[in-house]
Amino acid sequence: MPLSAAASAREILVRLHDVMASRAPAQSKLNQVVQIIGEAIGSEVCSIYLLREGVLELYATRGLAQEAVHVTKLAMGEGLVGTIAEDVEVLNLDEAASHPDFAYKPETGEDRFHSFAGVPIIRRERAVGVLAVQHSEPRRYQDVEIEALQTVAMVLSELISNAGLIDEGGQGAGRPQTTASQRLMGQKLVDGMGSGFAVFHQPRITIEHTVAEDTDAERHRVYAAFDKMREQIDRMAREAEFGVGGEHEEVIDTYKMFAYDEGWAR
Repeated sequence: MPLSAAASAREILVRLHDVMASRAPAQSKLNQVVQIIGEAIGSEVCSIYLLREGVLELYATRGLAQEAVHVTKLAMGEGLVGTIAEDVEVLNLDEAASHPDFAYKPETGEDRFHSFAGVPIIRRERAVGVLAVQHSEPRRYQDVEIEALQTVAMVLSELISNAGLIDEGGQGAGRPQTTASQRLMGQKLVDGMGSGFAVFHQPRITIEHTVAEDTDAERHRVYAAFDKMREQIDRMAREAEFGVGGEHEEVIDTYKMFAYDEGWAR
């Protein structure tokens, strides 16, 4: 890799901010994203698959055959990409072909690539795509590289949603909603009977800004938050109710270790 894994992750996010801020069409942005990721982590292939009409369609790639874009499609659970989307889990393999779910797509020209890593692009707790990287030499991607891919996937979910590329037709399939009464069996903890109203809670958290507009201001906010956290922990340790000995002292000491650890802060 030309840069350290940590430096690569930073470079990806900085360059991604410029792409997200541009007025380019969604396809152009996705084409730029795969170039940025591939260059930053020194990976020969970077591809984005999006869920369209129930199947995962190759939407942008760096390294695979361009003729395969919008042509190569995988069902949920088919191949490594389909497995990632179906299980909503990360795969990190030094030899992709050895995985039992591997499926070769000849039109992509991917037969010369050995290593493979992929992360799901998640929207409302469901995979709507996959971000994948490949390399000709067998190697496992570092944890910080996987974390960078997951961060990029989070931003991509907003990009493709705003561009209207989310496959809404498949959402909630097979889960009809009902307003009729239902009886749910549970585990009894205390003898007796109780009654009440059951309310289905589904948090609606809308993230409007996934990348900071002013990175310097955000950096200062983080520094200020660290200072405030350390000050509060120190004050808690000095308070009378915490100064008589006991297990709580060990808990506070552990918090202090985290709070003042520069490696963790970075």
